[in-house]
Amino acid sequence: MNSPSFWWLPNSTLPARLLQPLSFIYKYLASLHGQLRAARAYYASVPVISVGNLTLGGAGKTPVTIWLAEHFSSEGHQVAIVSRGYGGTETDQPLQVNPAQHTAAQVGDEPLEMAHRFTSQPVMVWVGKNRPAAVKRAEQAGATLILLDDGFQRRDISRQINILVINGANPFGNGLPLPAGPLREDLSAARRASFAIVLNEPSNKINTFYGVEAYRLSITPTPQSLAALKGPLLAFAGIAHPQKFFKTLKDQNLNVLETHPYPDHHRYTRSQLAFLHARAQSLGASLVTTAKDATKLPRHFAHVLTTTLTGEDTHNIIEELNLRLR
Repeated sequence: MNSPSFWWLPNSTLPARLLQPLSFIYKYLASLHGQLRAARAYYASVPVISVGNLTLGGAGKTPVTIWLAEHFSSEGHQVAIVSRGYGGTETDQPLQVNPAQHTAAQVGDEPLEMAHRFTSQPVMVWVGKNRPAAVKRAEQAGATLILLDDGFQRRDISRQINILVINGANPFGNGLPLPAGPLREDLSAARRASFAIVLNEPSNKINTFYGVEAYRLSITPTPQSLAALKGPLLAFAGIAHPQKFFKTLKDQNLNVLETHPYPDHHRYTRSQLAFLHARAQSLGASLVTTAKDATKLPRHFAHVLTTTLTGEDTHNIIEELNLRLR
């Protein structure tokens, strides 16, 4: 489902105010649930770094997780990324994702996307609804460092470092918890973070947040994927904020003729794929989409825009990580 548009407005609207009593209940239950999980948290035998956010989707957790995995694997670590595997049908028990065998329907689109990125690097991707059990399996498989993807609210696993990812373009919408707004818990929960990473902030507005240091990075297209995007384009995406993807393409001065947004984690039907293919042909355009969407498409159906993280704070973040892991 798409998130309601009123979630992302700067001020509370009538629908948000009507739902606000439910938000107070949700906020209380979320806090209680987190405290109960933290009281019996599993302590891994290897360092654990959590990457998460405070809003429902679209902050940029996956690019940050991939970037961290690339860094630590280059430093000699056997990295394991542990994810819930949202939407996957094979996640009742811990499962190591094999991109040659598994589908997005089985393990979730984001874990499969990450597994595709690390076919030639010492990075494992594990999924499982029971996160502590998945972490244990990763340890048994030889992991020397574990990254918890979307782990900020998953307090049943102790972590050395708790990274909060913030969407700089629209950090917290109307600032209200579900269902009146996009927050998964109260903003004060940011105090649990070791530090924050603010992505694609239009201006330096966030220096610290609830006393937490905030670093800045940008999600930028890789030159290799940009080089393939020549001529007219038809762009489509099923992510939390498709307009961010479309804006990225247009910011690169690419010739985007049409854009087609779909809900987050969307599974494309045959008729939808046929429509996109036919529409692109009628326009004389090439199809382009995200790496997350590509996990659910026939091979070579569309060009894929891959991204990386850049910014002056990359060195500062690595120093912070090394300091906290000593």
